[in-house]
Amino acid sequence: MKRLSLLLLGAGCLLGCRKDDLLFVADDGVPPLTAMLRANAPAVQVFRFALNQPQALRTAAGATLRFPANAFRLSNGQTPATGQAELWVREIYAVPDMVLASMPTTAASGTHLVSGGEFTIQAWQGTTRLRLPATGAATGAVQGGLVLTSPVPATGLDTTRMQLWQLPPRPFLSSTPDSSGWTTPSRPVWLAPATAGHYTVTLPLDSIGTWNIDQFWHTYQGNSTADVTVEVPPAIETRVYFRPVGFNGLARCFTSSAAPTRWECRLPVGAPVVAVVLQTRGGRLYYATQAVTVQAGQVLQPQLQVLSEGEIIRRIRQL
Repeated sequence: MKRLSLLLLGAGCLLGCRKDDLLFVADDGVPPLTAMLRANAPAVQVFRFALNQPQALRTAAGATLRFPANAFRLSNGQTPATGQAELWVREIYAVPDMVLASMPTTAASGTHLVSGGEFTIQAWQGTTRLRLPATGAATGAVQGGLVLTSPVPATGLDTTRMQLWQLPPRPFLSSTPDSSGWTTPSRPVWLAPATAGHYTVTLPLDSIGTWNIDQFWHTYQGNSTADVTVEVPPAIETRVYFRPVGFNGLARCFTSSAAPTRWECRLPVGAPVVAVVLQTRGGRLYYATQAVTVQAGQVLQPQLQVLSEGEIIRRIRQL
């Protein structure tokens, strides 16, 4: 079994776009803030494998993806794929990488989640995206599916009860990068307690997509919640997040304005959080953080600074 060396996707070497719902797309015409984040986001790792052999592929951070021989189908979901293929994997375990990859942990319902690991997984054969049908489906899918074993983050978890979540297909770092949130599969998947510092879960259904091993942010369960507003100047690009202090999660903010200057996020009262704001404005990059304890009716105006790309990345990695 051989694996291709890690492929770091930067501003000049992103993989080309193949379909509208893809998670890895070309970099042409991307505005500065989005380009900066893409260039510094976690690498996409590419593994080349033989479709007729069982595989156990190990990622750079120590996750393992196992699947049986002849597991994949062509895009019609029925015809078995043969020959060689590639598995593309991006793994995210920490808040800075969530910011860089635009992968917050807020559920579609608005519930805030604490992450045990986020994973984007795709299989390709040339220009054809392969599918992994439901185990035991009428298409003749083999038993077993794709089993993910991933390391438990060292800090920042809330409870021991983890659940599998998925992100609906979307363009990678689209113009509205936080527009869709995490949902549970139609049949919820609860994980057993971690063993030897790792979670293990079988990805269900057509499982080539974006997955999150999450738990609900239980620490402030029962607290009242309040909308916290972040006011920023109008800009070409704006990203606003809240980082829960001490927890491995990233809450996204929303705006309903055509020229977004007010961003809101519903958070539990009494929770310590850090607002994170990134902007492109007047050909410059801006960055700010502001630590607060959530109160009802809060309006924040973080002091944005003009910073170099390198300094912004350095500060993001310290979140």
